[in-house]
Amino acid sequence: MKTVWIKICAAGLVIAFFSASPLAAAPQPDPSCDGVVSSDPKHMYDFKIGTWNLRWKNQYRDGFSEFNAISKVYAIMDGDIVIDEQVADYFKGVTFRTYDQNLGEWVVRWLPANSTWYPSISAKLEDCVPVEHHAMAIPSGENAKVMTRFTDITANSFAFHQDWSTDGGKTWNRDVLYYKATRVGAPESAQ
Repeated sequence: MKTVWIKICAAGLVIAFFSASPLAAAPQPDPSCDGVVSSDPKHMYDFKIGTWNLRWKNQYRDGFSEFNAISKVYAIMDGDIVIDEQVADYFKGVTFRTYDQNLGEWVVRWLPANSTWYPSISAKLEDCVPVEHHAMAIPSGENAKVMTRFTDITANSFAFHQDWSTDGGKTWNRDVLYYKATRVGAPESAQ
C-alpha cells in the first residue's frame, strides 16, 4: 500500500511541476535507429525500465570517488512519465522524466532527497542515443553546460556519461559523472 501511495504522490508532483501543453503531432520515429533503444522519441527511455545495479565513478579535482547504487525505473500514465529512484550509501533521489509532445522531447528533473529541484533538463534522441542537456552551477562555483548520454545500451546493461563544459561548450570535461548499469532480473515492460 505504501508503494502505491508513493507512486500516486509522485504522479501528483510530476503533474504539478510539468503542466501539460496542447497536443501537437508527435515526431516520427527515426528509421535508422534499431535495437534496444526505440526509434520513437516517446519511448527512448523504455530500455531503462527495471531494476539496475549501478557502479558510479565520479571525477573530482584530486581523483575519483567510486561507489555502488541501486536504481528502480518504472513508467506510469501509459508510459508518458518515467520515474528513476536511485539509492546509494550516501545519497538518494528521484529523476522524473515526462514526454512533451509539442517539443518532441523529454523534460527531466532530478530531485535529490533533502534538497531542492535541480535545473530543468531537456532530452531527445541524437543519432539514436538518448541525450540530456542543461546548465547548472558546479562545485567550483562556475556555471557549466552539462550533457548526459546513455551509451553501450543492451537489454542488460548501459553506461551513463555526464560531461561538463565551463567555456560554453568549446571544450568538455568527459565523464565527470559516470556509471555502468547492470540489470537485476529480466527486462520489464514499459507500459
